[in-house]
Amino acid sequence: MSESTDLQAITLRLERLETTEAARSALFTYAQAVDTRDWSMLGEVFSEDAVVEMPGLVLTGRTAIVEAMQGMLPTEFLTRHLIVNPQVTWKSPGRATVHATIYYAHEGTGFEATGWGDYTDEISVTDGIGVITRKVFTPAQHLPGSVASLTTRLEQLETAELARAATWRYANAVDTPDFELLRSVFTEDAVLTTSKGSRTGRDQVLDYYEKALVTPVKRKHFLVNQSITPLGPGLVLVESYFIYTFAGDNTSILGWGNYVDRIKIIDSVGYIQDKRITAEIHADSRVGWAKP
Repeated sequence: MSESTDLQAITLRLERLETTEAARSALFTYAQAVDTRDWSMLGEVFSEDAVVEMPGLVLTGRTAIVEAMQGMLPTEFLTRHLIVNPQVTWKSPGRATVHATIYYAHEGTGFEATGWGDYTDEISVTDGIGVITRKVFTPAQHLPGSVASLTTRLEQLETAELARAATWRYANAVDTPDFELLRSVFTEDAVLTTSKGSRTGRDQVLDYYEKALVTPVKRKHFLVNQSITPLGPGLVLVESYFIYTFAGDNTSILGWGNYVDRIKIIDSVGYIQDKRITAEIHADSRVGWAKP
């Protein structure tokens, strides 16, 4: 093989690598221009007669493409376009096709979404600079709702579970009875309201229970039909039906009523800030509770 032939082979290999690198770079420049709203940069990454295709829309010409992108992505929106796994196929000197996965996140009032799909870009390279001559976007998944809204929904569900756990800790503490556990259920400024009035502060609340639970009987409180209403971050209202039984040597009580608990989540633990107890029935099961 002659020196001339070697040089030609090396030159071709070099050209392929330079075209490949420039083609890949063109996609990254496109993403940067879109996310920074640099419309001048976006225009430069497309050829003058470029074509963009996406479902239900075909844009022809650099000017039309930039104007359409400006309308789709207002300045106040936050976006991120992540080019993943770009695969470059060299076609001929200065020509390449790039197949890539695009993951995007859009954040803005009325425009929240995350999604992903495929880009197929035809790239023309001149003097080491790649421009897109044709871009085809094929969506795979589009999920309306921003990351922020998903986070809010997640926080509400996690708060609800922690709130339920707080009501169960309360029932367990009362049934044991375990006054240290019961103390850990209420906030320091908790308010308890029953038919006998209100008590404010954890110490007064505990004093009420220490007197109310002094009778040595076996107790069971069953919480059912719990309804949870979010009040704000880390704060919910839990409404429950409760059924209770008292069993002793001379005691056979069955009753039911309603709990309304405002519960605050602190460091991933639920605490009762306000508890309202309404007892509807308290009757000796040996006699019954039917009205005469």
